Order: sequence, then C-alpha cells, then structure tokens
Amino acid sequence: MHQHSIRKWQHAHIFGQDITRAGEKRTLIVILITASMMVVEIISGVLFGSMALLADGLHMASHTAALGISAFAYYYARKHSKDESFSFGTGKVNALAGFSSAVLLVVFALIMTWESVHRFMNPVEIIFDQAIIVAVLGLVVNAISYFILSGRHNLNHSNANV
Repeated sequence: MHQHSIRKWQHAHIFGQDITRAGEKRTLIVILITASMMVVEIISGVLFGSMALLADGLHMASHTAALGISAFAYYYARKHSKDESFSFGTGKVNALAGFSSAVLLVVFALIMTWESVHRFMNPVEIIFDQAIIVAVLGLVVNAISYFILSGRHNLNHSNANV
C-alpha cells in the first residue's frame, strides 16, 4: 500500500497572531469604556426622550459587540494558530469576525429605523439640556477610544522625505 503525507507541504500558519497581544489589551479597555457609555446613553435616551441618544447607545452597543467579537477572534486565532486541522491557518477568523460585526450593525440599524418611525408617528417630549451633556460625553468617549485603539503611532510628519 502506498502512503502519502502532506507534512512536507505544510508550513507555519502564524500570520501576526503572536504580535496581537497589545492590540488585544487595548481592545478590551475600549470594550469596557464603550459598554459603560452605551448603558448611560441608552438609559439617558429613554429618560430624556432623545432618539439621538438612544440611537447612539444602540450604535455603541454594536461597537461593543463588534469589539467583543474582535477580542474573541484575537484569542481564537492565537490559540489555534498551530493547530494542524486549520489547513490554511486561522487568519480568516478575523475576516469572519468583521462580517459578523457588519451583520450586527445592520440589525441595530433596523431597530433604530423601527423606533424612529414609531417616534415619528407618536412624538415624545425631549429634554434637551440633559441630553446634550450626555451626547458630548459620548463624543469624548469616542475620541478617547480612538486614541487608545490607534496605539502609539508617531504622528510627526515633519521629518517625512517628500
């Protein structure tokens, strides 16, 4: 009987999973910050009658879910990076995580559309003074999250060779 082995055709399938730990940690920090702000915005949106806050809270919920999916993808890809049952490596896990996040974003958009149409038909009073404070706080949290996720890149372009 003739036996064939695929071993000589195999190679390592580690495509950056060994260097993603810093990104993983930053992602977890942003998940906590975003989830906290999400709760504040959803509760404030309901209490103050603000569809904008409610929509932004749901949007932050989608960010929280997307970041959670990303954190899981980091972990899963790293854990299984040397598993031979993944013939072509675990790099596609991150792509599937991105697709899942996009589907979730569509679901949240449909929820916001439904609620907006409902509020258009049945208007509610909006308490603007408190709502604007929460909205600005949400903007600040988004900016902080951006800087955390962008890492420690040098933004000094004055030394660039043009």
